[in-house]
Amino acid sequence: MAGLVASGLTAALRTDAFAQLQESVFYNNEVFPLFERSSIPGGGSTFNVKHHVGANGSITTYSEGDAAGTPGTETYTTAQWPVQYYKGVIQITGHARDQARNDATGAVFFPQIANEMQLCLTALVDRASTDMLGTGLTAPVGLQGICDSAGTIAGIARSSNSWFAAYETAIAGGSYALSDLDIVWQNGSDADYAAKFNLILTSWKQVRLSKGLSINFGSGTPFAMQPGQAPNLGMDWGAMTYGPAQIKPMRDLTNSVYLFMAREEVKVLVMRDWQIDPLGKTDDSDKWLLTGAFGIAHLNPKHTAKLTGA
Repeated sequence: MAGLVASGLTAALRTDAFAQLQESVFYNNEVFPLFERSSIPGGGSTFNVKHHVGANGSITTYSEGDAAGTPGTETYTTAQWPVQYYKGVIQITGHARDQARNDATGAVFFPQIANEMQLCLTALVDRASTDMLGTGLTAPVGLQGICDSAGTIAGIARSSNSWFAAYETAIAGGSYALSDLDIVWQNGSDADYAAKFNLILTSWKQVRLSKGLSINFGSGTPFAMQPGQAPNLGMDWGAMTYGPAQIKPMRDLTNSVYLFMAREEVKVLVMRDWQIDPLGKTDDSDKWLLTGAFGIAHLNPKHTAKLTGA
């Protein structure tokens, strides 16, 4: 075949790509935006919370002429919540800088040198956030470990200190039902837990199951239709509530649990905010160390609850 053919265009064609880089790695940042951040007050390595754990034992009734009796006293203890240190290291060679022209738009499709720094930080946030959703009782502590009735957490053994234990139960029947939430709410709100729940964390799977129960779902009709609009068979998955509590789906949370809490009693601990420190030259390369120290704590774990087996 004579003339110009496709294979002859190699020198003239610029291999191109869509201008925007697409992210195909899932990064978790579910926890950091949800709760208030708190620094570590004072010195030391833990976030300390003082608890009043025992009332004056001299409280009683008396009759005329009775002796004053033995005086009592109040009892206190301290919960010590740990933090976890996280790190990442990046290195960029001089050759990479040269060939990318320091991320010049005429040389690269996306700023890979800058991305090395940004995505390393994003991965660190993912690791810390995922840990905070876990079952850890020691650093890194997780919310599933906090909303629990057993184990030692923040230096306090719940087996011998019931005042630090959450209300915990499993679903009553073979499948999850609205009555399961009722049971947790009743027992968690009653004495001695006296919780005031305003947030329920669960998985996207459980939100789907709750949708089937029509919890606070308007009139319970299978779809909502506005004049002039097509039927909407879905719902706002993030807007479902149980009483005053939002039922919030959390990615990477165990898909068979419900965690009940008051949002304002949960603190994201910050011992060291994310920082970047140069490590100097290694041959022709530049290296940086990214670090941070974070944790999660609850001011009064007895005000939490857990439903399992859903």
